[in-house]
Order: sequence, then C-alpha cells, then structure tokens
Amino acid sequence: MFGRRKSRKSSTAARGFSDGPLRRRPPEEITYGIGRCALGRLLVATSDKGIVSIIVRDKAADLLKELRPRFPKAILLRDEAQCRALVARVAGYIAVPTGRFDLPLDVRGTDFQQRVWSEVRRIPCGRTSTYSKIAESIGAPKAVRAVGSSCTRCWIAFAIPCHRVLSAGGAGKDAQGGRRYRWVAYEAKLQAKNAKG
Repeated sequence: MFGRRKSRKSSTAARGFSDGPLRRRPPEEITYGIGRCALGRLLVATSDKGIVSIIVRDKAADLLKELRPRFPKAILLRDEAQCRALVARVAGYIAVPTGRFDLPLDVRGTDFQQRVWSEVRRIPCGRTSTYSKIAESIGAPKAVRAVGSSCTRCWIAFAIPCHRVLSAGGAGKDAQGGRRYRWVAYEAKLQAKNAKG
C-alpha cells in the first residue's frame, strides 16, 4: 500500500533509534523460592527455560544478598507456591547428589565457561578434580586460572558441582570461605555411609 521510499525511510529511522520503544524488551522475570536442604538454607531461581541459580548458604539473608547482583537487570519474583516442588527436588538431590542432575538448566556463560562446566558435570559424587586437570580435559592446558575463575562464577551449586574442583593439593581455604571443602567432605561422608550400608 505504501510507497517503497517511504518504507525505507521509516525503517532507516527505526534503525537509527535502536534504543527506542520498538526495540526495547521488558526486563526478564526470574522466579525464586527458598527452602532448606542438608547443608543449610537453599534458594532455587528459575527462568522460563530452566534453573538459573542454586544457592546454598547458612542464612536466608545471605541467599538474597547474592541473588540480586547475579541478575541486576531482572525482575526478581519470590513465589514459594510456584517453586515449592522445584526447591524440594533440588533439596532431595543435594541429600543424595549422585548421578546427573536431571532438572532443566538455563546455564549462562561464555563458550569457554560452558566447556568447563560441562566437564565439571562429569565428576561423580565423592570424587574431586583440579583446575589443571579440567583445563587439560577441555584442550586448554594453559588456561588453569580461567578454569578456576569459571568454577568460582558458576551459579548453579551441585547441579554443576564446581565445589569438586580444587586447587592443586586439594587443601587450604578457597575463595568461598572454605565452603567447597565442606561440601566435598559432606559428599565423602555420604559415600562412606553408602559403602558401609
């Protein structure tokens, strides 16, 4: 109906105003719920594609302090009723963290981080690896520090068990206040208990 010149002019104007209303998307909504698990308070946050964050801490207040910086542009919606079953399933997995985590994940990261996290998911409960071994496994033996950084920035605890990746020697206090060593010890006890049973 309209002339071609007018259409081209309109589309050019729209492209020049790239931040205008026609191109602006509404903020993403992240829904979360809080519960308890074998290691303390548990927060599970999800998008419309899957779980985007699993946080385990001693206090509920610490969970919320960490969630907002992870999704600064999102609308965070606490919905205990909607998330109750999901939180319970994650808590159940943490109680027996064997096998592959089978709930949908919305894993966000660079290609390198995705490779690291995919390799980390292959580490079975009760076992550990090191940054250097993960780096070698993904074909980047010199990227040990980048592997360590990727593990530190993983936001999906236990589903992507980065706590099982330790510094060489596997001792000392990690950047998370020793939390990953406590989680490794927790899993080792579970494995020992199952072996005796």
